[in-house]
Amino acid sequence: MKRRDFLKQSGMASSLLLLPSFIQAAVSGRQVAAGRRVIFIHLQGGNDGFNTIVPYRQERYYQQRPQLAIPADEVLPAGNGWGFHPALQELVPVYERRQLLVLQQVGYPDTDLSHYHSGQIWRTGCCQGLEANHWLPDSVSVADYGAQDFEQALEDVTHRIIQGDATRIYHVALDGFDTHQFQRVQHDPLLATYAQGVGRLMQQLEQGGQLDNTLIVTWSEFGRSLTENVRRGTDHGDGNQVHIFGSRLKQWGIEPCQLEDGRLPVRTDFRSVYATIASRWLGTDSRLNNRFPAMGWL
Repeated sequence: MKRRDFLKQSGMASSLLLLPSFIQAAVSGRQVAAGRRVIFIHLQGGNDGFNTIVPYRQERYYQQRPQLAIPADEVLPAGNGWGFHPALQELVPVYERRQLLVLQQVGYPDTDLSHYHSGQIWRTGCCQGLEANHWLPDSVSVADYGAQDFEQALEDVTHRIIQGDATRIYHVALDGFDTHQFQRVQHDPLLATYAQGVGRLMQQLEQGGQLDNTLIVTWSEFGRSLTENVRRGTDHGDGNQVHIFGSRLKQWGIEPCQLEDGRLPVRTDFRSVYATIASRWLGTDSRLNNRFPAMGWL
């Protein structure tokens, strides 16, 4: 765990953390959304959204991916021409309970195609990747599991939440999504690991009475090209999918998206997603709140 995150979690980053929550609310002039937290899942390497939530009714998808496209008869249909990769079977019941929203073409202007720099931009909410310009104030406690094993990290997060841990932001990662060659050999089992982990996480949170207070947000540092390359892989792209899981979503389903050749452009700035979470879920101040409009799914 990073030193900054440890200090935030332990309460030493700000004297305000030493006060009870109702006094914090009075001091800050806002109402605190008690007990709510967000689990961010990073699909590290630039996940291929086209082969995750699949546009199996769009002919361009198959034209651009003669080797990589998921056959239509293998896709798990979800409606409006979109469906789940067969490895995501665990997420279908979640979707059917209206607890999943898939946002399309999410990113930021002039995408930085460096994995490290783009990851820092997504983590901080700052297009320079500066921790000093983080989208959340220091009073928000954070736990970052870094490169720890994905399944082990989710188990630990679940245990901590059910035991009453007060941390409001958790970061976990699943690595291996930089699929420049032989993509399906690598990508398919990763998606199965992801779906099983999230499915189990939501089931345990519900059994522990904590699902209503938990939002799960899956992101990747950038998307991938619609066109496959000569190595049966894909290259770095721009706009990508963000998956939002929760039992209190006002909107659910798969956002429409019309494919274009090459790299899909960004339509939604990810900082609007963060501004929505800060203002409508966490009830906290964010430097993004007055710069990016809140969205209607919360």
